[in-house]
Amino acid sequence: MLREGVGGEVSAEKFWGELQVITQVTGFQKRRWYTHENLGQEPLDLPPSELQTTGYWLTLSEETITHLREAGAWSNDPNDYGPDWTKIRERVRTRDGFKCQVCGAPEESRQHDAHHKTPFRAFSSAAEANRLENLATLCPSCHRKVEANVRMRSGLAGLSYALGNLAPLFLMCDSGDLGTHIEPVPSEAFTNPSVVLYDQVPAGIGFSQRLFELHDELMQRALELVEQCECTDGCPSCVGPGGENGYGGKQETIAILKELTK
Repeated sequence: MLREGVGGEVSAEKFWGELQVITQVTGFQKRRWYTHENLGQEPLDLPPSELQTTGYWLTLSEETITHLREAGAWSNDPNDYGPDWTKIRERVRTRDGFKCQVCGAPEESRQHDAHHKTPFRAFSSAAEANRLENLATLCPSCHRKVEANVRMRSGLAGLSYALGNLAPLFLMCDSGDLGTHIEPVPSEAFTNPSVVLYDQVPAGIGFSQRLFELHDELMQRALELVEQCECTDGCPSCVGPGGENGYGGKQETIAILKELTK
């Protein structure tokens, strides 16, 4: 494995090495053939698939994360719904008669969820986000569909999207030749939040190693792409859409890239 510090005052570390990528399909979405209308989702129970390959990944330093957090540009920390969340959730479910407010399904073996109509991360405090008028009872199936519509893209996810679309241009390869992944919190595999690009070919064919070598130029071009895009807060041309009613995380992505290109 190759490892090297990058950015001013070592804002991150870049790596290249072997990876084991495990993926599992848990469902599929149904769409109408001509209009692409969303007709719902269906669960699947399939075994996981494994890919032994090589990858290039970027791991942010604690100092960088602290800078971003202090600047209000870090949205990957787990949500802290506050000490009264259990009681608030119970009040919402009781108010709604323990029925999903979209499909009307009653609670059975599993309790329904309390959904934030305006995303929790859009508020400056848990008290504001957890107002009863901002909460609704949803069954797990409807909750997943609604979250897809109002999802908030973090700066880390925006960075992954931008790099995943820029990298094939540098490599002169198909976009399907590369896979992307983010680790928003520390894990066994990644000590700090990371963005991963990997070869979608068993054992790898050199794409990720070349990205490791092109790291500085890749970061600079990504910053130029996102900053110069004319969208307000994310679109398919830069950091990706945040959902039909979501949040694109463009400014957070720019903040991360500025840290990486100092």
